[in-house]
Amino acid sequence: MTGIFWAVLVMLTGTRSFAADDLDQPPAAGAPREIKLPEPVEKTLANGLRVIVIERPGLPILSAQFVVKSGAEVDPADGAGAMDMLASLLMRGAGQRTAPQLAQAIEALGGAITTGAGWDATAAKLTIMTAQAEAGLEILREVVRRPTLAAAEVERLRAETLDELRVKMEEPGTLAKAAAARVIFGDGPYGHLPGGTPKSVAHISRARLAKLHATYFRPDNAVLIFVGSLKAEQGFAWAGQFFGDWKKPAVPLPALRVSEPPAKPRVVIIDMPNAGQAAVVVGKAAVARKAPDYFPGVVASSVLGGGYSARLNAEIRVKRGLTYGASSDLGARRLGGAFVAAAQTKNSAGPEVAVLMRAELDRLATEPVPAAELTPRTSTLTGEYGRALETNDGFATRLAGLAVLDLPLTALSTFTADVLAVKVEAVQKFAGDHLRGVATSVVIAGHAESFRDTLGDTFKDAEVIPQKALDLDSISLREPTKAAKGK
Repeated sequence: MTGIFWAVLVMLTGTRSFAADDLDQPPAAGAPREIKLPEPVEKTLANGLRVIVIERPGLPILSAQFVVKSGAEVDPADGAGAMDMLASLLMRGAGQRTAPQLAQAIEALGGAITTGAGWDATAAKLTIMTAQAEAGLEILREVVRRPTLAAAEVERLRAETLDELRVKMEEPGTLAKAAAARVIFGDGPYGHLPGGTPKSVAHISRARLAKLHATYFRPDNAVLIFVGSLKAEQGFAWAGQFFGDWKKPAVPLPALRVSEPPAKPRVVIIDMPNAGQAAVVVGKAAVARKAPDYFPGVVASSVLGGGYSARLNAEIRVKRGLTYGASSDLGARRLGGAFVAAAQTKNSAGPEVAVLMRAELDRLATEPVPAAELTPRTSTLTGEYGRALETNDGFATRLAGLAVLDLPLTALSTFTADVLAVKVEAVQKFAGDHLRGVATSVVIAGHAESFRDTLGDTFKDAEVIPQKALDLDSISLREPTKAAKGK
């Protein structure tokens, strides 16, 4: 049967039979393709609203994004998840329309509006046929400027969020990543779960959400982006028509809450007696988006965990069979960032996987990356970037990522060149400066009894926190004792 299979395959391909080694030797990455992007045109209205238009003639489709330059980073210290809740509530009643009426109105136009909050921004995104743009923008205006925040909708969303969180809080991966954020950033603006915790969500009131909207949803703290079948003049006219009468508040924006990350790394074990697997997270504070070595960091992260053939996956999954997948991410934001590597494994292998991750970080810092390995990783980055720009919405989202951080819009066109300009030496230097294994914190969430005896000297000082005592809203990650509560 095997011979017949290969014979048929040869007939279909019309060339030759495949050697078994072909599966382990993928074809070389092709040369990067030049991306020619339309130039953005921009204007700032008298009220401070920045308007950016990208003309992409062809399909009669428009993507409009209203982006507030504040996200989960402005959540109150005791209100994790507030901006995420506010973003969800934008489409649950606005102006004179209830949530069902909003949905019916935009669907009747053949369009869609989605809302959401990230770390640095909160956005309302409209996709619609250009011929229906004015009616769609009228709805978008109400959603952004006049959300009703009805008490019944707030409570409905709270109940939904709490139900979702109760499920997530039983997942080792969720707990490990949430605890890692707290370990890496302490009480800083990135130290909490952007979606909140059961404790924080339970205490986010309608009044607090209304105050958050009044404080940050203002024209001088926003960017309006149009991408699609329109002329720049039309985009500016629509901006003035729907948002030009929005008054700029006299009071300045509140200063961003900033705090230094903890000086020492921590090793935390979250003991989950019922966990079927262990989640392992290794990470540390890294660079902000505007850092001069941001692009070497992006390439370094891609080498480590940016795909199936990246180092972490090759070492932990392919070579040792300890996980279905290991990955890494460089989360570079406005005020700072974090490098995080993550994987799930069998409970008994948690410490081993953490050691392997740290070893790969050190190897990147001490050994230059061979060109044959670097080229596929940079090709992956530039290829993914190019695909992200294929739709108007993807184009607008990338543009928004630059605008909210006040980065030059020309960076949209130079991304590929910036990635390809990263040399081997720059990757090694970034790893040496920012990714030393000994400087990373480690969080393992799983059945602790399964790996307690294998922690070894490396993790002998690990903090073991029972799942029932875990408090993700606290720097210590522990619920206060009864005695402490009584003080």
